[in-house]
Amino acid sequence: MEENKEFELELSEETMQMLEEYAKKNNQTPEEVVEYIIYEFLRNQLHVIERRAEETNTPVNTLVNMQFARIVSYLNQKKA
Repeated sequence: MEENKEFELELSEETMQMLEEYAKKNNQTPEEVVEYIIYEFLRNQLHVIERRAEETNTPVNTLVNMQFARIVSYLNQKKA
């Protein structure tokens, strides 16, 4: 499988708010949180996301963004 696949995060306003809230709670920048989520979660899930995108004929970016939002939501609930 090819490494260094590129995707573009297009975060909703709600996801950005959750991201900023999580970053603030953890004394991090939003950029640090984005890097953490990509490295710790998304890179390991990318092959599954790509397969799902093929199965559902959905753009990979759409599914990556949806999964990113789920992860931010999960992290915020976990730290509550």
